[in-house]
Amino acid sequence: MIQSKSAVNTKTVTKANDREHLAFERILFFSDAVFAISITLLVLEIKVPTIQQEFTELQLGYALLHMTPKIVGFFISFFLIGQTWIEHHRMCSYLGTYNSGMLWRNLWLLLFVAFLPFATALMSEYYYSSVAICVYACTLAGLGFAKASFWIHAVHKHLVAKDINTLQAARIGRRVWATPITSLGVVLAAFVGIPFAYCGFAFIPAAALLLDRTAGKKNLPFFHHGLTYLWHIGND
Repeated sequence: MIQSKSAVNTKTVTKANDREHLAFERILFFSDAVFAISITLLVLEIKVPTIQQEFTELQLGYALLHMTPKIVGFFISFFLIGQTWIEHHRMCSYLGTYNSGMLWRNLWLLLFVAFLPFATALMSEYYYSSVAICVYACTLAGLGFAKASFWIHAVHKHLVAKDINTLQAARIGRRVWATPITSLGVVLAAFVGIPFAYCGFAFIPAAALLLDRTAGKKNLPFFHHGLTYLWHIGND
């Protein structure tokens, strides 16, 4: 039985879509693996305290108290990597396709995710050092800029799915700036010599919420106008 030309074309298109879907799934699997490994490596820096066999409760308590910087560093990085994974998942779920530029930007993002366990260990060990805090904050700032580059590229190159409206794209484009803005603020605070400057990282979720709450208002920030402009260019 001879197949019609339209049936052959339909099968060809279906196979091409399946290949593209499989390739995109590989990107997500690889990204999830890097996130999972990085978030697991964080806990390896927390060692069970070693003390003499005949110890008192006070000695054990003091040993655990001495580990506080490492535990605090673990929780900070765990939630920041987790927040980044959630944002990465959300951005990828809004994509309709991808290109090589997206792959490189995703790799750039994963580079900072993979480096974060080292930056965490450095800050936890030398929490009183401005240099250690700046290394950690610059790593997070780089991660934030990578996220922003990832999403701006998606909008500019028309990779966002057609059913995602301008407002949804703008909200993501606004929230991704919370991490680099807050991190650069921590760098400035560390250089000035403000004690416990690393506590400023706790404001990242608040900054993201503050940026997101501007959605739908008439006087929108610059980044919203920029992303909206790029979105309309793609639909012209």
